[in-house]
Amino acid sequence: MIGHVFRPIQAWGEAMTELAIGDAIKRWDAFCTGLMHAGRDILMTAEQADAVSQAEGLRYLTRLLRSGIEKFVEYSDPQDPFLANVYNEHLKWGLDNPDSLYALAYVDGTREYEIVGNVGSVNYFNFTTAKMSLNAKYEITGVLDGPDVQTDADGNFRVVLSSKNLEANGVHMDPETNSVMVRQTFADRSSEREMSFKIAPIGKIMQAPPLLTEALARSEQAQSFFENTGRTFLNLAAAMRRKPNTLPRVDQDFMLSLGGDPNYAYFWGSFDLAEGEALAIQWPEVPVHEAWNLCLYNFWLESLDYTKGRILLNNNQAIANADGSMTLVVSDQRPAAGNWLETLGHVQGHMMSRWIHPAKLVLPQTKVIRLADADWDALTRRWPE
Repeated sequence: MIGHVFRPIQAWGEAMTELAIGDAIKRWDAFCTGLMHAGRDILMTAEQADAVSQAEGLRYLTRLLRSGIEKFVEYSDPQDPFLANVYNEHLKWGLDNPDSLYALAYVDGTREYEIVGNVGSVNYFNFTTAKMSLNAKYEITGVLDGPDVQTDADGNFRVVLSSKNLEANGVHMDPETNSVMVRQTFADRSSEREMSFKIAPIGKIMQAPPLLTEALARSEQAQSFFENTGRTFLNLAAAMRRKPNTLPRVDQDFMLSLGGDPNYAYFWGSFDLAEGEALAIQWPEVPVHEAWNLCLYNFWLESLDYTKGRILLNNNQAIANADGSMTLVVSDQRPAAGNWLETLGHVQGHMMSRWIHPAKLVLPQTKVIRLADADWDALTRRWPE
């Protein structure tokens, strides 16, 4: 039976004394001061960036804070979990993938949970449990991939999260596991039906409302997320800019530590283009794969506004060259040939390519070109090594 468990935090009917209120005020002041200093440090990293990137920095701070509040104030109770979407069109950070939906819930690894729902028509999905920290570090404790999920004839499923050995539809948890993510990746968001699901603890539970001590702790976790995650990803962005206009392979273990999917191969880099320039990217061949995409990001590692232009291309959209190679063009203006990715007025930014189950790793080549006098015939043939 699915119910609610009693979690004693403070006694029912606890009075908020003057001492408790005074402590709350001090901790609230510390919360605001911490946000102020961390926000200043984050914004200072864009001191040498272009004007568009500097302007987007203020928006990034509000998005990061909003995400921290949603994660740790609204949806952080493992006794009453809720699978909430991490990103949307107006809430982005940390290299979000517009082709994917990520739903995250907090759990207690010493308990058991069930997720019930329907698989929809999504192209790729999995369930992942992990030990997640406030500095964006992530240690996977269990994975259940979509092809291994047993459903009925209508696509309905029941998945169990547990530290016990489960034969089917089970996702392992360690005692320290504190989160579960449902990841969906689409080939065409406009035509596919996303999954539906809900999570609940297994066993009887009585739920007490959070009182002062826990409310303060949750707010402080949101502050820590704002500060630590913001700095973690800005350090990451700085590393991605060391060799601009290239797209090298990313170390797989490092990506897994940030919450990457173990079935993906990742490439990332940055673009830095003068007026009239474009970045041409070519895969000499396209290996057999389940899916791939390439997405553009701003200085703050937010995906560019995919409601305003094509800032992402995937295997459902890109067209290969006649010789089997594939050429993509990153630019503000439409090129005469190639698969176009729009920078939407950004002269600086980042990029990431994700490949699901590639048969082999093919490293992309890059070159900066001038749109006005580019040799498009040569660019859309396999480049010499």
